[in-house]
Amino acid sequence: MTNTKMIRRLRSRTDTGHHWARRRLRVALLAAALVSATSCGSGPASQAGSSQTTTASTASNSTTASTTPTSTTSVVPTTTTVATVPRPTATFDQLVGADGAQVHLRCVGEGDATVLLIAGFGGDSTAWSSIEPEIAARARVCSYDRPGTGTSDPATATATFSTRATDLHALLTTVGEPGPYVVVGHSFGGAEAATFASRFADEVAGLVLVDASPTTWPAALCAVADDGSEGAAMLRGLCTGTFPPTGNGERLDVVEAFGEATRIVALGSLPTAVITASRRETPPDLATSEVERLNEVWNEGQQDWMALSTAAHLVTLDDTGHNIQIDQPAVVIDEITRLLP
Repeated sequence: MTNTKMIRRLRSRTDTGHHWARRRLRVALLAAALVSATSCGSGPASQAGSSQTTTASTASNSTTASTTPTSTTSVVPTTTTVATVPRPTATFDQLVGADGAQVHLRCVGEGDATVLLIAGFGGDSTAWSSIEPEIAARARVCSYDRPGTGTSDPATATATFSTRATDLHALLTTVGEPGPYVVVGHSFGGAEAATFASRFADEVAGLVLVDASPTTWPAALCAVADDGSEGAAMLRGLCTGTFPPTGNGERLDVVEAFGEATRIVALGSLPTAVITASRRETPPDLATSEVERLNEVWNEGQQDWMALSTAAHLVTLDDTGHNIQIDQPAVVIDEITRLLP
């Protein structure tokens, strides 16, 4: 495909069906931003790019306070593999794959490591527009549009976090973008990032989770009591309307995907940053008891993410919404930079 044809295609992917699917996903994005939390930990304050940043604790303290998942599956990283092939330096911004199954991948910058940016449910590579330029000045950085998002082709197969991680790794291999990788995931993309880190442990040098949805989040939303309120009805509707693969444009099997993520119980000493917002938007008519329950689930979930690594730390932010990479990009940039090998 010539550059002219590629650009024309990137600009023309606004057909009615794709637009309809993206509108439906906005409901799921609100669910990802539901919980209005108080502080997600305790510990000394940190000026990690923002006066509202609080580094809650180091992993050695926090993991003992966290509930370890009951799964017996454990994936422990080995030593990060440094690529022996020449590192890429040229800008790569193309649709990759056969017609009808093309995925948009963008890689810029140069350095000894590659930062992978993974957007949340329904999001695409444009979510990282405030992050990419700063990271590209320090390292190679790649982002992509999953099938069914952005300018990639519509999704045709059911996806889970495992299939996504495998497909992303194959995509990077195909275009010659080697590790070591620092994997960054937002919201639902956090579970995909953790899955990538567990499956390709010898190629991953760091993990950054940006307001990552806990593995228990779908079950917590589906358990909202039916009290007759619009907020409760909306959340309960996610379980039957959006979470099945036929209910969203990405064809993500949400329940199965998060079920897979619960089976990741260890990432060894992988350097990990868990960034989370201290407050979230909730449906205004949602019962206080449900808000408190969901708040507790979210906070415990952040501790569970930390418990995966003995080299994890927590950052909580006051002045931000769910999209921390947009509201507080300096914090995300700083945490990514800290993990660059």
